[in-house]
Amino acid sequence: MVRVFCDFDGTMTVDDVGNRLFHAYSGGASEKIVEEYRAGRINARECLSRECESLGTISPETVRKFASQFPLDPHAKEFVEFCRTRGIPLTVLSDGLDLYVSVILNDAGLGDLPWLANHGSFVGTESGTVLVPSFPYRDEHCDLCGNCKRNHMVTNSGDDDVVVYVGDGISDRCPVRYADIVFAKRDLIKYCQEQNVSYYEFRHLGDVRERLDQIMSRGKIRRRREAVMARRDVFIAE
Repeated sequence: MVRVFCDFDGTMTVDDVGNRLFHAYSGGASEKIVEEYRAGRINARECLSRECESLGTISPETVRKFASQFPLDPHAKEFVEFCRTRGIPLTVLSDGLDLYVSVILNDAGLGDLPWLANHGSFVGTESGTVLVPSFPYRDEHCDLCGNCKRNHMVTNSGDDDVVVYVGDGISDRCPVRYADIVFAKRDLIKYCQEQNVSYYEFRHLGDVRERLDQIMSRGKIRRRREAVMARRDVFIAE
């Protein structure tokens, strides 16, 4: 069976909603935090925690209204329908916050789509509510990401499955090593080239749908040996 795992920010959506949220309400403080993350000086959990702190007080309604401004990729719905029609399980994996992922998917009528993200809670203080992240899907042996996309891919696929990953950024670097077919854009392309990971370039999810349709129409899909071995190594290590 073919199984698709897809990033959210900048992949299912046009914009990186998390980055836009923190930029809009942190007074620019989030920019320096993201620079440290991109330079590898802090991990994703520290980055997200500090970004949330940079917001100061903020209400749930403010976050909901802000998130509702951002549409999905124009081809997202047809891609979801393609997967459903073909019997391809599609799971969205985000290293962002569930608060805005749920709003955007529900607004688009795709609230029933399986997805996993870091959790955001609003905690009351004397001056108002603050946003506090938690990481229910972290990997206890790895400090890189908040929501371990690799673990979701490995635990939700079988030995004979063909694993497809679609992404664009830093949090997608790890999971592409465990995917048989990779669709990449933006920064993820450079990483795949540097790490010798074969990939298909895409501009939007319509490109992914068309290419995946072509691949499946050829018959049996060849799995990437390096990815199969990497997935097996995870099970052995556990």
